[in-house]
Amino acid sequence: MSTPLHQQKKPDQKYLYSVFERLDYFFPLPLAAKLQLSETCYEIHVKKNEYLLRKGDYSYFVYFIIEGILTGEATSGKQVITSFICVQGEFVSAIEGIYGIVPATEDIKAEEDSLLLGVHVDDLEKLTANFPEMNIVMRKVMELYYKIAHHRSVFFRIGTASDKYADFLKNYPHHATRIPLELVASYLNIKITTLKKIVSAYNRQGEETVLSKESIEAYLEEHHPYRQKKLSLAQFAGMLNVSSHTLSHLLNLYFQQNFSHFINTYRVNYILAQLQNKDHCKQYSLDGLGREAGFSSRSSFFYEFKRQKGITPHNYLQQQENLPL
Repeated sequence: MSTPLHQQKKPDQKYLYSVFERLDYFFPLPLAAKLQLSETCYEIHVKKNEYLLRKGDYSYFVYFIIEGILTGEATSGKQVITSFICVQGEFVSAIEGIYGIVPATEDIKAEEDSLLLGVHVDDLEKLTANFPEMNIVMRKVMELYYKIAHHRSVFFRIGTASDKYADFLKNYPHHATRIPLELVASYLNIKITTLKKIVSAYNRQGEETVLSKESIEAYLEEHHPYRQKKLSLAQFAGMLNVSSHTLSHLLNLYFQQNFSHFINTYRVNYILAQLQNKDHCKQYSLDGLGREAGFSSRSSFFYEFKRQKGITPHNYLQQQENLPL
């Protein structure tokens, strides 16, 4: 069975411009190549839930997506997984058997009404033979899709579920909400229940007021919440009127620190400031300064101080006392 071309209709000029613009992104094509391409491609409409290609079909066309979303479906027994997602502005064809030599090994399905431009692989080969620029374009297209496939094969094996979804949003910023969650979960290889929790957290984050780095620093300078013993992420997030998830994300984004290291940095800096005040040092021992800064124990204070400054609080104080006036 061969891939049907549906209705062989010559494409509207505006759709051709979209294809030319995309191809020129990889390498500028001469006018003659564009004219030859326009004479050999066809406009194709695929309705939602209709298959562009079925497993076992012979594929003889490469398609450019003008509008819509198409997905790849790979099957093993009763299990069906989403192997790829292609959106407007991208090319799609059989992953295996692109030139019709062997049957396709997976289905290609339209997830919404889609408009494509299709070109027969024989015509595509003539283009690459007649125009070196087209050969360059196709090599760059293949390289791009190889990089995408390689990234997915590696990242999806080592990333967390949240990391995978963040990567998905990065790659499909304008289409993420149009793709059913069941397909996204299948594509990311995570459970649908897990994905729904992640999406819910992202939605809550979007509804919250986005805190700037400066506003977090200003709150700390004014209110000194780090001096509260056993301050938790949830407590600090409540003070800033955001979720714990959002605050954790912002601390990593702005300061490249997790919550514990971030708060302890402020505690150590507070102690350093107090050690510059000779009168204050007379009123408190080092242990007392640690408690005043918010450390819950002497050991946690000494450990964190040495981690940050490289020496113990006692050695640091001795160095300060031996400095010339």
